[in-house]
Amino acid sequence: MYMDFDNLNKCDFAKVIFTTKELDMSIFEDRKKICKCLNFNFDNLTYNKQVHGNDVVIVDKDNIGNIEEADGIITNIADVPIMIFVADCVSIAFIDIQNKVIGCVHAGWRGTYKEISSIMINKMKTVFKSNVENIKCVIGPAIGSCCYEVSHDLVEKFNEKFTNSTENLYIIRGEKYYLDLFKINEFILMKNGIKRENIFNPNLCTYCDENTFHSYRRENTTSKRMAMVMQIL
Repeated sequence: MYMDFDNLNKCDFAKVIFTTKELDMSIFEDRKKICKCLNFNFDNLTYNKQVHGNDVVIVDKDNIGNIEEADGIITNIADVPIMIFVADCVSIAFIDIQNKVIGCVHAGWRGTYKEISSIMINKMKTVFKSNVENIKCVIGPAIGSCCYEVSHDLVEKFNEKFTNSTENLYIIRGEKYYLDLFKINEFILMKNGIKRENIFNPNLCTYCDENTFHSYRRENTTSKRMAMVMQIL
C-alpha cells in the first residue's frame, strides 16, 4: 500500500511515505484509507491543485485543507498531513530536523526546470529560519533516465540552464535522448547547500516497475495517482 522512508530520513518527529499502485490517491476513499492506516489526521489533509509551476504554499492554522494552485507545500504544524500527487514526476520531501518543518514538491520536467526545490529551500530559510545543513531530503520514485525519452530540444533547454553541472543530465541510446530528472534535482538541491549525505534517493523508476507503481507514460496518460504524504507527529 505504501513505502516507508523512515529508515532513510532518520527523523523521529515526522513521517514520510510514498503510496503504491494498490491505491489511487486521486480518489477520496483511498486518501482516507492511507491516512487511517498511518494514523494521520485525514480531516487536516492538505494538498494543492498542481499546475507544473514553482509556487510553494505555506500551510498555517488559517488555511488547513485549502486547495490552491501550486506545486509545493510546507508547514510546521503538527497533525497536518501534506501531500503531493505523482504518476512519473519527481516528488521530493524536505525535513528541517532542527526547526521541525516539513515540505514537499512536485517536480516534473517543468517544475524541475523552474527549480521548485530552490523556491522551497528559500522559503524554509526565510520564513522558518532553516539552516540548509539541517535539511534532509527524500526523493520519491519517478520515471528514470532508463525510460524518460525526450526531444533533443528539451535536452538542450536543460543544458543551457544548468551549465554549471558537472554531471551528465541525460543519456543517449542510439538516436534517442533520455533525461535524468533524478540527477538534475539532486544537482539543484546541492546547489542550494543541501549536503549530499542528506539526500536520500532510492532511484526507483515508476515506468519500469509496473507491479508497484502507476505510470502516466506506461499507462497511456492514466488519471491514477500515487502520492508522497508526510506529517509532523
